[in-house]
Amino acid sequence: MAKTTDWLPGSRTDVLAMCANWISYLSKVRQTAWGIPEAEFTELDSFCSTATSLLQKARDEAERTHVITVECQEAFKVLSAKMRFFRDRYFKIPPLSEGDWVALGFRQKDPHPSPVPAPDGVPVVTLSYPGGPHAITVHLGAMMGTQDLAAESDYGYAIYAGIMPPGGATLEQAASDKHYLMKIPMDGKGLQHYRFTRRGKEKFIFDAEDAGKTVYVCCRYENRKGEAGQWGPVVSLVIP
Repeated sequence: MAKTTDWLPGSRTDVLAMCANWISYLSKVRQTAWGIPEAEFTELDSFCSTATSLLQKARDEAERTHVITVECQEAFKVLSAKMRFFRDRYFKIPPLSEGDWVALGFRQKDPHPSPVPAPDGVPVVTLSYPGGPHAITVHLGAMMGTQDLAAESDYGYAIYAGIMPPGGATLEQAASDKHYLMKIPMDGKGLQHYRFTRRGKEKFIFDAEDAGKTVYVCCRYENRKGEAGQWGPVVSLVIP
């Protein structure tokens, strides 16, 4: 059996093309048959439109600013999460046919898939300042003496992050869109999923309003099927 890779395209242009194809393919008949609420479909369409607009601005030297760059990153993070949600929640065979599956941009399913081991490693995270406003670099790797990024089991890193104001968030701050932390997290359970990666480092860029707050980061391995392993240690750094 040939090895598979993460189904979500690597480039932003390809992500938008896949999402646009989904929106075009999801007729009213298919939405009803596959159990997709109209509100969910509308939100997917809105996220795709927002990401498309911001990518155009980010690529236009006359319009590109630091704010646009950050907003574009956030838009694609939100869109990718929504697309993963759709695939996991609504794109099941049945009610989809194999033809539907391929039409949505996925590879034809292997009728005799090889088992994928559960993640058994524990990743380690360190943080540093790369330079530039409100930026932090997340460095990812394996605990000393263990193998990093196995082909099937410890396939990639799922990064989780949360921001805590000095002294902890108020109830109002915790209920906001950013879900600010009220207390120091002991593991990744209280943190929001940030991104999945197979790279050894990722750059986080935060909003100017978060300077001086502390970001907490935790990571765990995921296998090729998206199953998660144990949490690694929680690390933190003050946002510059």
